[in-house]
Amino acid sequence: MFKNLLSISLVCLTVFNCSIAKKTDENNASNLLALLVAANTNPGCSISTTAAIKSNLTQVESKPRTKYSISACDDAGFNGLGLTQNGVTKGATGQSSSSVLYTTNDVMLTTNKGGTNIEVSFIMNSASSTIDVIAYGTGSPLSGPTYRLIAGAQTQYKNASDVFSNTGKGGSVSAPIPTTGTTHTFCLDFQYTMGGSRFLNGFNKPCSELTDTERGSMSYYPIMQMMNVPAYTGGNRLGFVLNGVTITSFTVGSIVSNTEM
Repeated sequence: MFKNLLSISLVCLTVFNCSIAKKTDENNASNLLALLVAANTNPGCSISTTAAIKSNLTQVESKPRTKYSISACDDAGFNGLGLTQNGVTKGATGQSSSSVLYTTNDVMLTTNKGGTNIEVSFIMNSASSTIDVIAYGTGSPLSGPTYRLIAGAQTQYKNASDVFSNTGKGGSVSAPIPTTGTTHTFCLDFQYTMGGSRFLNGFNKPCSELTDTERGSMSYYPIMQMMNVPAYTGGNRLGFVLNGVTITSFTVGSIVSNTEM
């Protein structure tokens, strides 16, 4: 009798789990359909998936990346994409160091999978424009490891003492200097290695345009910071400070750097 009860229990548990899985799949399909409908309705304010960029590092998962297109978002549009803004107008344009845009939920990838890449397309609107890209962030205002892209100057980073300093670069390339009035796309890694090191590796071009040589040798990293990088343990939100800058889109995915120490 006990065996019969056990068999019946196992069957019930299997059916229950299958039912939950089916409902989860149905919910995921429904959510994806809603996003696709939103994209078709307003492609300038939508979330979509884009192809993964395969890594040679064994711990890095090559999953599809998530792209946020925000060139036509107003406040309601930002909210619909899970974004919060302060001082950011439709466009998405910020005027000062108080103009911030950040994710409401956690979007950063786990550090044991190599960290997170952020690809951002932006326009510097004046000679004094800067954009901060803040990852693994927490708090209000958002704080965490940060790249600072500067009009007419070398890229900086926020060090472990919360002070901005210039990043380094590989010996075979020049440091990127963003110009005003031009759309730039930067591919920025917040890398976490298997040995526990934190690296900031960046490229001044779309991630999909990088060659194996560029990804596979630190000599070809135009933005590179391997020392004094803040810990990635504060939180898992992503944010931007748009000081005289317009963002048209940003994409979240696995790191593209194929080197580590």
